[in-house]
Amino acid sequence: MFTTNIPMASKLFKFFIPKNQLFFNLFNQSSANNLEMSNLLYKIVSGENKADSTKQLYDLDRLKQTGNELKHKVYLASAKAFVSPFERNDMYALASSINHICDYIHISSRRFSLYQGDMAAPAIKELSGIIIETSTELDNAVKGLSNLSNADSIKQSCNKVKELENYADRIYSKAVGSIMSSDGDSIEQIKFTEILAALERTTDKCEDATNVIESIIIKNQ
Repeated sequence: MFTTNIPMASKLFKFFIPKNQLFFNLFNQSSANNLEMSNLLYKIVSGENKADSTKQLYDLDRLKQTGNELKHKVYLASAKAFVSPFERNDMYALASSINHICDYIHISSRRFSLYQGDMAAPAIKELSGIIIETSTELDNAVKGLSNLSNADSIKQSCNKVKELENYADRIYSKAVGSIMSSDGDSIEQIKFTEILAALERTTDKCEDATNVIESIIIKNQ
């Protein structure tokens, strides 16, 4: 008579069950990591705890490495999983888009530390503040992915990111126009334009991530 090895069958069943929570935890950690980085960036550009600026940059380097590691964990887990919560291409796209934000926050901090000065400081600080807001809304959207019955709330966060990105575009254009029309040193103008560009590009990357999230919602509803 045929008999089933219950313990073995249970282990196999667990192996093939999609480890959704693992993926959601990794995505949540990645977006939370970006939010922590954005707060550090704001402290750096606003001159808070200037004596600790070296440590702040070190912490940003460490968080960037954490972001890279989380992205690779998603890649590896998705490649090994029999089933994943979303299409594998979407898993990779989401992990990559979140990590791109991490990269540009790091780039922005490095450019500011290298080129820091007073020109366009208000715009630099304002853009850094917007990055905190976009990172917060994106964090909310990413957390919502574990329960797509909350799709409307997720979309609201995505729309808020897009609104903030448009606002960041206007701040960037106005600041660059002001710098270029001034009689200041051309080298300094280039330096501050580079800082502003990195900050504005960070908000672009936040919007890119919301596009991936919206695509996931459409495919999985």
